[in-house]
Amino acid sequence: MTLIVRRLTTGNEAAVLAAAHLFDDPPVPEAVADLLASSSDHLLMAFVDGQPAGFALAHELRRTDGLPRELFLYEIGTDEAFRRQGVARALIEALKTLGRARNAHLMFVLTHDSTPAATALYTATGGVREGEDVVLFDYQLE
Repeated sequence: MTLIVRRLTTGNEAAVLAAAHLFDDPPVPEAVADLLASSSDHLLMAFVDGQPAGFALAHELRRTDGLPRELFLYEIGTDEAFRRQGVARALIEALKTLGRARNAHLMFVLTHDSTPAATALYTATGGVREGEDVVLFDYQLE
């Protein structure tokens, strides 16, 4: 098995659209083009023997307090056929490397206790849970 992780950029739109099965909602071509053109939004895709096997989407967050930026792991997904083969781990390791190269001092991700597989993945890849009192609020803007 050959596993390769690549950061996709402008010109890789077709690869994202061809991997639509990896995403919860189908990618929209205009949104994909906009995302791939961004220098602070990062879409990484894992390929196993040339087949799209997983992805991770992260956003750089700039700060006003003089600290280096942070990397927010917004979403990660692995094709069911490739789960438990190191794909998600490789994506997280690639994001950690990217974050260091982009002068980020921290990468973080939000999840729920109701997703034990995600919690196990983040723990296994060096993530440290920040207390029990983290609460997420959504604001619907539409």
